[in-house]
Amino acid sequence: MSSNKKIKQSSLKLFIIAPVACPSDQTVESPTLQILEPHTTKKRSLSPNIDESNTFSDKRVDENINMYDIGMYTNRLLKPHEIEEILQQIWKPENNFQFLVTVSCKKNLRFQFSWLSKFTWLAYSIKFDGAFCKFCVAFANNEAGTNSQPLGALVKKPFRNWKHATESFRNHSSLQYHLKCLSDTDNYLNIKKNPSLSIENQLDSSHAKQVMENRKNIIPIIEAILLCGQQNLSIRGHRDSGKIEVENSEPRENDGNIRNILKYRALGDANLKKFLESPGRIKYISPTSQNAIIDACNSVLLSKIVNRVNKAKCFTVLVDETADIAGIEQVSICARYVNRETCTLHEDFLQFVPTADLTGKGLATLILDNLKHFGIETQYLRGQGFDGAAAMSGIVGKLRDFFIFPKRKAVLSLAIEQSENVLSKRSLKRSCETRWIERYHSINDFLELFESVVEALDIISEWNDTSDTSHKAQSLRSSILQSEFIIALHVTSKVFGFGLPLSKQFQKINIDLKMAMSLAQDTSDELNAFRENADSEFHEIFIKAKNIANKFESLLKIPRISNVQKNRMNIKTDDPEKYYRISIFIPYIDSFINQLKTRFIDHKTILNGFQSLFDTKGSEDDFIKLIDTYKEEFNSPTSVVLGEFKLWQRKLSNMSDKPNNAIDALNICNKDMYPGIFNLL
Repeated sequence: MSSNKKIKQSSLKLFIIAPVACPSDQTVESPTLQILEPHTTKKRSLSPNIDESNTFSDKRVDENINMYDIGMYTNRLLKPHEIEEILQQIWKPENNFQFLVTVSCKKNLRFQFSWLSKFTWLAYSIKFDGAFCKFCVAFANNEAGTNSQPLGALVKKPFRNWKHATESFRNHSSLQYHLKCLSDTDNYLNIKKNPSLSIENQLDSSHAKQVMENRKNIIPIIEAILLCGQQNLSIRGHRDSGKIEVENSEPRENDGNIRNILKYRALGDANLKKFLESPGRIKYISPTSQNAIIDACNSVLLSKIVNRVNKAKCFTVLVDETADIAGIEQVSICARYVNRETCTLHEDFLQFVPTADLTGKGLATLILDNLKHFGIETQYLRGQGFDGAAAMSGIVGKLRDFFIFPKRKAVLSLAIEQSENVLSKRSLKRSCETRWIERYHSINDFLELFESVVEALDIISEWNDTSDTSHKAQSLRSSILQSEFIIALHVTSKVFGFGLPLSKQFQKINIDLKMAMSLAQDTSDELNAFRENADSEFHEIFIKAKNIANKFESLLKIPRISNVQKNRMNIKTDDPEKYYRISIFIPYIDSFINQLKTRFIDHKTILNGFQSLFDTKGSEDDFIKLIDTYKEEFNSPTSVVLGEFKLWQRKLSNMSDKPNNAIDALNICNKDMYPGIFNLL
């Protein structure tokens, strides 16, 4: 299935959270945990004499509008799928939704949530802060009643006269055009359930028969395409056009998996065989038809996943990026959420999205725009996980890929065996983009094998071959013997050593969040102390780097400096040690400390609060700070939720087998007895 199709940007607006805190000028490179505060709704007062025209929408914040808001469907000709959306998917506010206040005659009036259950035809529009009859919006004409009077409030215009709302709603329920729309709605739903009731099909029985025949014929083709997708099989072949001959089991050229699957199935399916071999050109097996079926499958699957995510009312977005075979950066967007019915954790892939902007700001915009386009309500977004993808592999990754071929690998293995040093490593490791532990081992192993790698590259660069292998080896050797690379390699290895215990802690299955936060703080403190002794600490690193450079007759020297420098630091000094301490060592440590702060330490209070949910001696103060952060999630006062917390701790203290993570706790948490705890979990 093709992942290169660009996803069109939707003009419809969804609920939007507060701006995501992504760096505006940096590429997101490492696994990130970002906890977002819940969305809050702003209030607004209206003068009692404000005109109730549709121009009111210009005064609202468009980013707060759900794509299924009833106001998005008014005053225009609706398509069949839009009528179905009104009847089955129209947006409905939550129980704790804060409706906007209208000041009228010194009274604060607003839409009442109870009206939605009392009048089943009623729908509230956040776009207009008004009420509509969803059935009349779907089926009513522009005019009705005596002398064909134009329709107004509840149909073409929003109703906002809250003082007389109940009386007006009752009156609307008895209007003739409203009753006709109810009848039209009932007929429409009956036809959707049983297409044979369609007037068109009843008038033209041959057409209805043809429709059923076409559906029967296309089902095996859809199932074959789904099979290829599930088994990761390519669909197209070298020659996959023309008529399919079922009995011809040996085509002159490979005509693809899909055609051969259909041939095999047709051997035992007389109807399919008759359809494939019958005269005519419409067989639904052309590349255009295949792509249309794939797009339809994508829409169905995405819709199902989006519905599950929205029902969860809490999710994390996971993002990764990598280049495809055409060199286009493809961003994969996934959603991580808990199914409230089964209390199981899900991570579902949503879509591939091409992009050319890999900065933090560009990725943040791309994520939010596409989540809204998918139909996901971003007010429930609580976390983000980013991956640095291929950006971190660098020269170390290129070297590992260079030596992956058997002949080159044999040269490196021989150099390692003949080394005068005692080496514990026998091969290079790939720099993993998602696990900092593997990054440390990758850098550390490369540093240990550095001399053997250079010797192997020396031998390969002297090969007299027709390919560019020797040229690549010479280029790689030159790159790793540059002063900047040798210094950066030693600095990275040293700093990654500080972060290794923290990385191991975060890789545990049953992680202790409070302990992890404490370790993150200790790591930051130790790096700050390391930073304060920059002169002495870097001197040791510089001596080690200098010794390696001297072995290969390479000098640690300062790059050329000009009066106006744009692409690198322009430090005026003649001392290489001072230059690299200022240009590489100190900035890298500062960046590492800042990353620890923004990724972990800044969320210490919230994570400690979550940890208290698994500890019988959890801090009450930490829990209070947690519920203050997510106060919009609770319908009960803080004192009631705090009482739940104490009862929950007592429940845990009476258990011999205590939960180790949120999923285990969720499985034993009764959402009726502990609704606040259940929402937090």
